[in-house]
Amino acid sequence: MPSSEQTSPTASLATFTAELSYDSIPAPVIEHTKLCLLDTIGCGLFGTTLPWVRIVQQTVLATDETARAELWARGERVSVTNAALVNGMAIHAFELDDLHRDSIVHPGSVVVSAALAAARLRSAPVSGRSLLTAMVAGYEAAARVGRSMGAAHLVHGWHPTGTHGTFGAAVAAGSILGLNPKRMLNAMGTAGSQSSGLMSSQFSSMVKRYHAGHAAQAGLMSALLADRGFLGIPDILENPYGGYLSTFSPTSNPDLILSGLGEDWQIGEVGFKPYSTNGSCHPTIDALLDMRKHFGITGDDVAAVRIRCSTATFKHVGWSYQPESVTTAQMNLPYIVSVVLADGDAFVDQFSPERIVDPQLVDFSRRVTIEADPAIDAGGDAMRHATYLEVDLKDGRTLTDERVHAKGSADFPMSVNDVRAKFRKLARATLSERHIDRVEQVILAAEAATIDDLLALIE
Repeated sequence: MPSSEQTSPTASLATFTAELSYDSIPAPVIEHTKLCLLDTIGCGLFGTTLPWVRIVQQTVLATDETARAELWARGERVSVTNAALVNGMAIHAFELDDLHRDSIVHPGSVVVSAALAAARLRSAPVSGRSLLTAMVAGYEAAARVGRSMGAAHLVHGWHPTGTHGTFGAAVAAGSILGLNPKRMLNAMGTAGSQSSGLMSSQFSSMVKRYHAGHAAQAGLMSALLADRGFLGIPDILENPYGGYLSTFSPTSNPDLILSGLGEDWQIGEVGFKPYSTNGSCHPTIDALLDMRKHFGITGDDVAAVRIRCSTATFKHVGWSYQPESVTTAQMNLPYIVSVVLADGDAFVDQFSPERIVDPQLVDFSRRVTIEADPAIDAGGDAMRHATYLEVDLKDGRTLTDERVHAKGSADFPMSVNDVRAKFRKLARATLSERHIDRVEQVILAAEAATIDDLLALIE
């Protein structure tokens, strides 16, 4: 039997996010939310230049003449739902967007794209305070649903940004549209039934990037339907037959959906990526960069690399490298070990179509051995990124390192200046320095601005 709406996790989360106000959010959370917005906009501006995003841009422009919401950095407009699709995909287009570790969701890509698109349906300009509130609500929804499943959902073959992200997008858009708790419940109950995204997309396709755009589009559409009285599944999270938790994961902990709600702000657990790779690879990158710095080694000095990690990391990034696509390289730890030792970085240039097929890098990747370690798995999801490295040098020495948290994560955060520098580096792909300055100023003082102020600068 469906559980009572009054006491269910679905209804409680819907009520909390619908009633969330700017004044109820602590100041440190607001400041972190502005950094999330800055990082997300930078990722999206850069993403608009990439060929897989342009295919979707061109397809939408060829079939949609609505001209209501902006395609970032294009100077063209489409329907609000298609704007969410394209802009959400652009944000997630190069493995650079923010990450909530416990849910394995990239929330900015789904939340910000849906919220900004929804604002174009309001008759009056939407304030920056409303945008920040919608972001916090959306991040909370996606993160809390996702953390209730943790890595089990990923290991089962799902892409969490494409699945859990629909809830974040629906809630963020619903917040912008002013949905009451009952209608927010319906938005969530429709969004969750549209959740999708298979993790096999990481191997040789463009599809993984599309998942974020689809989740943003589906979540926004769910909020729009709810605003007109469309009924969603009222107990979508907890229903034991065909419910979200029971269907999408072999194990879950529903208590984590509401635990600490309103006190333990999940957006504060969101970190930023200094490298354009899957987050599970970041601890290894940190360790190798330190070895390069302290011991002066490059790939020419290394005979073999052995890595022990969690089963989730092994399945996600530990497979034998075949240079099939840019996505493949960004999601593959053996390739990333090779290119970091060679170049001393893992940002944009390391994943060009030419670099990922370099015969020397492909050959070196065969010297990298990765295995799942039951001792790491025993530590649970908190140890999902834990990594142990042994690097055998040709001179007979073996260098070792171990990492639990990566640079940029909530446990080892990037500085505000680091996040700002990353934004500027990415935004230069589409904006002049003057525009970059202005976008940064508007976002970092978003509470005094409107969404129109921001969109006018990035259209």
